[in-house]
Formats: sequence, C-alpha cells, structure tokens
Amino acid sequence: MHKRIKQLLRLGMSSIIAVSLLAGQTGMAAAQSVNTIHFTGYFDKQLRAQMAVTADSFPVVNVRLVKQDEPDMVYYDVGTSILISKDEVLTNYHVVQEFAELKDGDEGTLTVASPGHLERPIKAKIIKTDPVTDMALLKLDKELDAEPVTFASARDNQIVYTIGFPKNPAGDLVLLDEEFPSTYNTIAKSRVYSNQASDVPGKKGIGSIVKAMAQGNSGGPVLDQNNRVIGMMTFVYGGKTYYITSKTLQSFIKDTSSPAKEQVAVAGKVTS
Repeated sequence: MHKRIKQLLRLGMSSIIAVSLLAGQTGMAAAQSVNTIHFTGYFDKQLRAQMAVTADSFPVVNVRLVKQDEPDMVYYDVGTSILISKDEVLTNYHVVQEFAELKDGDEGTLTVASPGHLERPIKAKIIKTDPVTDMALLKLDKELDAEPVTFASARDNQIVYTIGFPKNPAGDLVLLDEEFPSTYNTIAKSRVYSNQASDVPGKKGIGSIVKAMAQGNSGGPVLDQNNRVIGMMTFVYGGKTYYITSKTLQSFIKDTSSPAKEQVAVAGKVTS
C-alpha cells in the first residue's frame, strides 16, 4: 500500500481510533527486556526479569485489512495470543474475525510476532475457530523461539498476572507497519474469581478478573504464580475482565468436531 494512506486501528473493547500516516518499519532488534514492559502493580526486580522472559510466550497478533470499497484506508485488529506449541497460537476469534470473514475483493494479512522480536513478524493462518466461545487457533509459517505454555485451573481470589499489548502510557500502539513504541507490553497483577458464568447472560466456562483491563489484551493469558495459563482474556462487562477458563481452552484445542455456527450475544464491550 502507499505510504500516504490513512489507517484505522480497531482494538480493545470494540473501540476504533484513527492514527498517523504510515511510517517506514525501522525494527527493534533486541530481545524482550524489562524496559520495554509497563508493569502495573508491585513487581520486584527478580519478578520483573522473570516476567520479561515469560512474556515471549505470548505474541502480538496483527490483522491488516484493505476493503475493496475503501481502497485508501487500512484497518487493523491488534490482540495478544498464547503459544501452545512452537508454531501454534491461541487467540480470541474477534481479534481475527475480519480476516476470517474476508469478503470477495478485500485483502488481508495475518501476522504474529514475539515480544522480543517485533521486527520479525511471522505469517499465520487460521486453522480452527469457535465464534461462540470466542476462540481461534492459528498456525504459524515458522516456529517461535519461546516456550509453549502449560495449563492449570484457577482458584478463587488467587493472585494472577495478565500480559497483553494495549495502548501504553505514552499513547503508542503496536503496529508492525510502524516504528515500534518505546513500551509495547503491559503486565499487570490482579486477582480472579474462577466461576462467574452466571454474571453474564449466555456465557459458560468463564471466570472474572476483579478489574477491567486495558485495550489490546484480547487473547492474552491469565497466569498463576507458577506462570501456568489459567485462562484467556476475552471481554469486559460490568467493570470486570472476563476470561475463558483453561478447561475450555484445552477442550477447544483437542476437539476436532465442527465449530459452533451461531454467535451468542453478550451485553458489554469486547476486548481486542
């Protein structure tokens, strides 16, 4: 695309914002480090270093879409993902929905990049989706140099960590077409409730985090204190962030049956 075209970034909680003109990609050839992470909550020096390494297992997902009837606009969906094997990641369906439902004549690209190597995005394809539970499994063109995750079950009121790629304090966003922001990863400490399905009409297999997360965390992990995935962030409702439980995630990964076809309506905003 021409560098003069405008962009629209669609991210977090269904918001749409306009950003600057396309800039040349400069790259940041450095591994993930603590000075590229915005920490919220108390993290001592040792924990910061540990979480910086952990974050490499949760890549950023970028969807780039050009619509036939709007050739001068570029649309983006940005989210986070969970590395379940060296070349497979799990994310929210709504992060990749525009790409998955690409109309005739529209053009789109889907890429995934490790937090430590944003300058080297990897092409991905969708191999499985479930719009009802808001999950999508992506296959990468090549392996990522990070460790696949392990899963665990949540306990009520336990301390958890979330990792995602939201708008950072400087107001910058992760766009792989542009110069990388100085801070491109947010790690937050919180607590969870493991069974809050009754709070949200039409939703099962979810739990909640006690506070609303920032934009861009969709598809990102909810981790226990042993860095095991207990859930995947999916939407915000009533001032809380809701996550898909690890049991539901693992069932989706293993299940080879056809995905559900009907979308369940949920009041509230969806993260991305």
